Order: sequence, then C-alpha cells, then structure tokens
Amino acid sequence: MRRIYHRFPQSIDLDFELSRPFQEILLCLARLHNTHTTSKGGAGLIKERILVQVADKRTQFLDLDDLMPLSGNISEMADFRIGFQRTLLTPEKRLPVAENIFYLRIVDRGLMTECYVAKESPHGDMDAMDLRRFLKGACE
Repeated sequence: MRRIYHRFPQSIDLDFELSRPFQEILLCLARLHNTHTTSKGGAGLIKERILVQVADKRTQFLDLDDLMPLSGNISEMADFRIGFQRTLLTPEKRLPVAENIFYLRIVDRGLMTECYVAKESPHGDMDAMDLRRFLKGACE
C-alpha cells in the first residue's frame, strides 16, 4: 500500500538513491525511530533525538510505533516526516537547542530506492545533504 502525503512539498531540496531495496530502507527507518544519542557540549550534555512518522490517509502523519510491522503496511512509495531534536541537558533544566524537520519520500526501484528530501522550514542547522549523509551511513 502506498502511503503518500498530499501536501508533500513540490519543491525538492535533494534527490538521491540508496543502494538498498525498499524493504531494507523501511527497516532502517524503523530502527532509527525514537533513538537518541548524548554527547558532551560546551555548556553541558547535548541529547539528539530522532523521531520518524509515516503518512496516513494522505492528510496526516502517524507515529511509526502505531504502524508496526512496516513491511506489511507499506509498498511501492512512502512519505515520512523525520525530526531531529537537539536538547541541552543541564542539572537545573532541559533547554531545546534546535529542531530540524524533513519530509522524505522513498520510492521502490527494485534493488535501489529513490529518495526525495525537502526541509520543512529554513530554520535549524541541518540541510538536505546532512540528511542524505545520515541515511547513507545508517542504511547502507
């Protein structure tokens, strides 16, 4: 079943291919969902969290946890909304530092998967090339 979002941006920031089949990319995105890393920053610890949502009923996005297993619910093409949240952890409080949100469309092309990326807003410190490098490292 195709899961596409009717308001997917018409202006694409980046188009690239991943040298993995469609189902493997789906599994990779499922593994990335709701994961986080913590690193030492200048003012304290920085927590980086990844949230992945998939298009549902062409009008909204659904958390990946609500649609498991992905392989039985998605085929041919799917739209995702991927959020990278960065938070500064201090002993007193948690301060949001940055949030980067991307729309990702993946299309089954046999042994390859075609990807289209558009950033939701110009704010944040990541761009489409950063998402491409991230996905290539995580999924290939």
